[in-house]
Amino acid sequence: MKTKYFKKVDFWARELRLPLFWMTDSKHEIFEEGVLVFYKNNIIHIYHLDDIETKLSEREYKFFSNKLNAASYKERVGKIRDSIKRITDSYAKLKINKLTTDELEKKVFELISFLDLYSNTYTKTEPIALSKIEADEKKYKKLIKELGDMRFALRKEGEPLFYNLFGVFLKEVAKRFNLKVIDLFFYKFDELVRLFDGKKVKRDIVEKRKKGYALICLKNKKIILTEGKFKTLYKDIVLTKPKTDYLEGRVAMTGKVKGRVRVILHNKRNIIKEVMGFRKGEILVTEMTRPDTILACKKAVAIITDEGGITSHAAIISRELKIPCVIATKIATQLLKTGDLVEVDANNGFIKILKTK
Repeated sequence: MKTKYFKKVDFWARELRLPLFWMTDSKHEIFEEGVLVFYKNNIIHIYHLDDIETKLSEREYKFFSNKLNAASYKERVGKIRDSIKRITDSYAKLKINKLTTDELEKKVFELISFLDLYSNTYTKTEPIALSKIEADEKKYKKLIKELGDMRFALRKEGEPLFYNLFGVFLKEVAKRFNLKVIDLFFYKFDELVRLFDGKKVKRDIVEKRKKGYALICLKNKKIILTEGKFKTLYKDIVLTKPKTDYLEGRVAMTGKVKGRVRVILHNKRNIIKEVMGFRKGEILVTEMTRPDTILACKKAVAIITDEGGITSHAAIISRELKIPCVIATKIATQLLKTGDLVEVDANNGFIKILKTK
């Protein structure tokens, strides 16, 4: 897909809705350059642009192959985990509604700054960033295991901070400025800054972004597309699905099974219901397993994900549970539907669609 902004895209991840102000914060390194983000129906689709994946892989290989750097990273993760607990405890004791607007502003941006640090640390172990390290698994086996464990812990401990505590602060900000909480998710970082000076984003701009937007992160420049330009790009990249009865990914845990698929997407409105409704013996298909899908993982006979690497949550869980797992298929949640009959060959990383519902 060639445009005036980029020549090609590579699928990276799908996430539940993320605040636009967080993705446009200059201190949030993963959105610094070479990233394309689509927002539609509460889901964020993220792609890497051009040769950025090669650059990331080379950079992190150079970093982690140095033992001193690996040790400093471990120390950094430890400090962040300590900070998560400290921040959660201290902020939980605050009477937020008693803060002055200036005090509220300070706390909000302090929390955003910490979340930047947390994310910048966590994403150093993204699968694509570690692809060169993982290619030499025998040499770096111990390091890979340590990085996987740290990544697992960071995700588990950091998510409540973001989804729960930060939500409390956004609710108070929305109340102070007579906005809906959801509106704040469509403010850019500079617009959030100006909001505390009483300058709101025009209603029609927010509404256009709510319907869907594309965020193109280039070097020293971020571009937002809405309406027609967004729809065209979204259709060409996200909605275009290959006509195939065959999927391929990476092996996380070996094995071979046949079974019915159950697709679970990380949408807060239905995730608990979907997990509770998962039946023993089904095959779990999801963007990436997370702590909130552990119950489904334990019932599954196999796991298939869009994302992932050796250090991913799905890889760690599948090895722990000893169930076949194929990760990094990129399009499993788009191509497969609940009820489809598939054969998972996790010895070779293949999925064959035997019968669609």
